[in-house]
Formats: sequence, structure tokens, C-alpha cells
Amino acid sequence: MEPATSAPHILVAEPAGSGAGSLRGAIERLGPEIVVEVVCDAAGCVRRCREVAVDLVVADSELAADCEQLLDALRVEGPPVVVVCPKGDDRAALAAFRRGAADCVTVGSPDVLAMVALEQVRRWRAIRERAQAERRIRDLERYNEHIIQNMNSALLVVDVEGKIEFCNPPAEQILGESFEALRGRAIWDWFRGSARHEILLARTLERGERFKGAETTIARGDGTSVPIGISCGPLRDSDGAKLGAVLIFQDLTEITLLQRQVLQREKLASIGQLAAGVAHEINNPMGFIHANLFQMTEYVTDLRRVWSLTEELLKASSVGAPQEIEAAAEALASAAAELDVGFVLSDLGKAVRESQEGSERIRHIVQDLQDFSHQDTGERALSDVNQCLDSTASIVWPMMKHRVVLEKDYATLPSIYCNSMQLKQVFMNLLVNAFQAIEAKVAESGELGCIRLSTQSRDEGVCISVSDTGIGIARDNLDRIFDPFFTTKKVGAGTGLGLSTSFSIVRRHGGSLRVESREGDGAIFHLVLPFGEPGESDVG
Repeated sequence: MEPATSAPHILVAEPAGSGAGSLRGAIERLGPEIVVEVVCDAAGCVRRCREVAVDLVVADSELAADCEQLLDALRVEGPPVVVVCPKGDDRAALAAFRRGAADCVTVGSPDVLAMVALEQVRRWRAIRERAQAERRIRDLERYNEHIIQNMNSALLVVDVEGKIEFCNPPAEQILGESFEALRGRAIWDWFRGSARHEILLARTLERGERFKGAETTIARGDGTSVPIGISCGPLRDSDGAKLGAVLIFQDLTEITLLQRQVLQREKLASIGQLAAGVAHEINNPMGFIHANLFQMTEYVTDLRRVWSLTEELLKASSVGAPQEIEAAAEALASAAAELDVGFVLSDLGKAVRESQEGSERIRHIVQDLQDFSHQDTGERALSDVNQCLDSTASIVWPMMKHRVVLEKDYATLPSIYCNSMQLKQVFMNLLVNAFQAIEAKVAESGELGCIRLSTQSRDEGVCISVSDTGIGIARDNLDRIFDPFFTTKKVGAGTGLGLSTSFSIVRRHGGSLRVESREGDGAIFHLVLPFGEPGESDVG
């Protein structure tokens, strides 16, 4: 494109052979310093806009389809277009505005057209000068080697194929290799196994899309992985041509470790709150297992007696003496009748089955507790949300069951890509809060509250709802409940980190967590998690 001159350059687009020349004449009223050029079709007009710095296009609506094509071509990057419409033709003016016309003027109004043209030229030149200034600033920032080399964050510049062209020292440190070893290598080598971020990076390079604050891991050549927070944006030259992309990322190893420690402390605090209920829940099956063992011991003693007499009968049978066989048989029959062997065997089987059921219940409780208290590894995998919710509820249930009716309405859900340990922490926090809200409402009245768990599949992902019939949340607190350290509980009863931690976990999964409540009428928490790997909803 030829550089802009001091004289405004205006293109007049009107049908060939119209002979009127009214549009050109109206523009020339602005003075001899105006460069006016007439073109007869949209293609020619667009071509001239690419060749020279045009300040304004004045188009005759009689160009019809060509006028529409012209507006479509210039609406994004073009100079402004003023459309001249027949008097009273509001439909044509409206259609022009919808396609991006800067203004519309009625045919036969040369003075108005000249004034509108002058204003649009001034406005366009101001926009262009501002864009040029911004472009110069970006160029300075891009090539300021001193700033880039001394920034704390890692920076990578890749070309349109994703090959590394530049990196600063923090990037060398995180990737574990020198710039000489990194230059020319594809950035995809470090993001293998993270399809989501491969897609986002590809879209930045191909479509110019930006994303920031996404969390992922990069795999080093030595087999170790590093958690990072990454932002990415397209890199273009002053004319807008694609050059590649700029990646800025930070090592989140220490932050991730602190997050896991906080989560683990919250988890252990929750387990501490549940300990008494869990102990009681385990004590019940242990009680009847213990009682059954005493009963089964007596049954085994009785059966040993019967077996001893059975052995005497077998010995008599082997000798073949009729009198001894008859005596042994009478003794066995008498003992069997006295002990009621049929009942003993039946009741023994029943006791064994009850003990098996009790031991299975204990095993299930212990397994759920063990899974829940396990140290979070930070890894994500395909998980069953219904199973995560149900196993968490089974841990909380021993504490709640004397105060709460638990209702479940689970839909069939596809597995989602998530950190199941962190999701269980979210569910635990929501369930404990729901129970405490109900407990605060019913107090010592002996009434039962209700907690309802429901899941469903929607277009945006898996939806989980946890509702309760507790005291609800005051309107003034609704906007604060997800803030760190905010709590309405008594001192020592809560840290104020449960809902804040839950909110952060859900956001890192690309989902959302919101609450509906009215004081005195309970609350309902809605949690939405995207299908598959976390989508762009967690990309700020």
C-alpha cells in the first residue's frame, strides 16, 4: 500500500455510464486539495483501497449487489463507506447501515454529502493515526530486548508452524534446555498429553485467538513435568500479517504444592468433623458382628458334639455289631433332637450372612474414608461424577442421618475429565455446609431436614445440584460466601476457606459454581463441569 499523503483521498463508486457526476461534484466542493477518484465496481474499489491509503469511499446505492459486496469487504478493516440512497428509500438506507455503512445521505443533497464526507475523513484519519501509534508502541515492546530478558515470567516466541524462534532465560530454566537447543523445535513437544492446550495453541496460530491464565503441565525431556499457568496471543506485523504467537508462562510448582497442602488441611478438618458420626456408623455393624460371633461359637460347640456322636456311629458301623450301631444311632438321634440341629444350621447361616454384610459395610466406609483422605496428586482422569458424589455422601451420612433425610436423583452421565479427589472435596464442603445449615434451623426440635442431590446432563456439561432446607443465606452475604476467610459461623466452627476453595477448584476445572438462597428458606448450590477435558470456559 502506498503511504498516506497529506491530501485526503476519496473514492467515488458509482455505476459506469451513469453520466450524472453528481457524487464527484459534491465531493469536489471540499476544495482542490481533495484527491477524488471514480471507480465503477466493488472489486476495483477494494483493489484501490489495498493499493493506496484511502480516507473515504462514497458509494451510490444504485450499484446494488456491488454496493453490498463493497460494504462487506470494507466493514472490518476498510475505510468508512458513505452510501448515497434515493430520497425516501428508508429500506435501502437501513440495509446499508446493517452491512456496516458509516453513514447514509439522500441523493440531491450535495452540501450534506460534502459535510458528512469531511467529518468521516477526519474521523478515519484520527483512527488510523491512533492505530499507527499503537502499532509503533507494540513494535517497541516486542523488540525491547532488555525488558524481555529480565522479566520474571518465561516468554517464548514461535512462528506460524509453532517452532520456537526466541525464548528468555526463565523459559530456558523451566523447559530445562538452552536457547540453542530449543531454537527451531516445535512447541508441541512440551504439551504432548494435553490435547486441550494443543488445540488452544493451534487456534492462536491459525485464527489469532487469545487465551490467558490457563493451567496445564509441560513435559521436559528428562521425563519430569512442571505445572504452569500460561497465556498466549498472536504475533502480527504492522500490516496485520501473521508472524506466529507469543507464549508467557510461570512455574506453578510452589503454588500448586501450597494449594494441595491447603486442600489436604481442609480435607482433614472435614474428616475430623465427621469422625464421631463415622465411629458410630462403624460401631453398629461391629456390635452385631460381635454378638453373632458369640452365638456362632455356641453353635459350633453344639455341632462338635453332634459330630462326635456321628464319629461314634461310623466306628460302630465299621465293626458291624448291631447292638453298638443301634446304641450309637439312638445317642446321635437324641442329641440332634435336643440341640435342634436344623435350627442351628439355619441360624448359623443367617449369622454368617449378617456378619458378612456388616463387615462389607465397614469395609465400604473405611474405603471411602481412605479414598477421600488420600493425598491429592493433582492429576486428572476420566471419572464418574455420580460415583464421586455418592461416595462422598456415604462418608457424611453417618453424621447427618439423625437430622436429615437424604434424597438422590442421579441421571446417567458420561465420564468427565477431572481431578476426582478435588471434586470430592467440593462435594464434602457443600454437604457439610448443608447439614450445618439444617442443624442450625431445627436445633433441638427433633425435626428432620432434607438434603437433595441431583445430577443431569446438559449442553454445557454435567450439572450437580445440592439443595437443603436449612436457615438459608442472608441477601447481604450472597455475594461474599465465596470470598476467602468469609464465614457466618461461630469462631472456631469454620475457617471460611471451604466455599472459597470449592469455587477455585471448580474454576480450575473450567466450570462454574453459583448459589440461590433466601434467608430462612434453605439454599441450592449449582455446579457445572464441562464434558471431556476442561473447555475454554476457564480461559480468561
